[in-house]
Amino acid sequence: MKSGLAFHCHHNTLVEFVYDYDERVEYIKASKPPSEQKLRLKLFQLIPTDLIPGLNSAEWKACDKAGEAYDKAWKAYSKAGEAYSKAEEAYYKAGEAYYKAEEAYFRKFGKKLELLHGKLCPDCPWDGYTIFKKEIK
Repeated sequence: MKSGLAFHCHHNTLVEFVYDYDERVEYIKASKPPSEQKLRLKLFQLIPTDLIPGLNSAEWKACDKAGEAYDKAWKAYSKAGEAYSKAEEAYYKAGEAYYKAEEAYFRKFGKKLELLHGKLCPDCPWDGYTIFKKEIK
């Protein structure tokens, strides 16, 4: 995995740290408009380490350390997002199955449930939609 400071990782940023150069190249090829790809790929380049100014400075060391934490957080965020998407899909599928099953159950036993309701809740104001009487304005 190639990583380091790079020029033009994004169209609106001159220099930034890139954690996976090849992954970004693949993303450009797969996701960016064809009319932009040639220029993006031409300009996107890792800066040779021996040409980076201030590598021994406190500022660079702080930047590097913060960048590592940022990358780690991004990976966790991405993983959580994938898990969320899978969970959301499972939730909607389960809900769809539940509502179909519920509909079949009520179709078969709805009348018996209404009779049972009448016995167990004799003073219930249920009107088929709500237990609250509608106010006429």
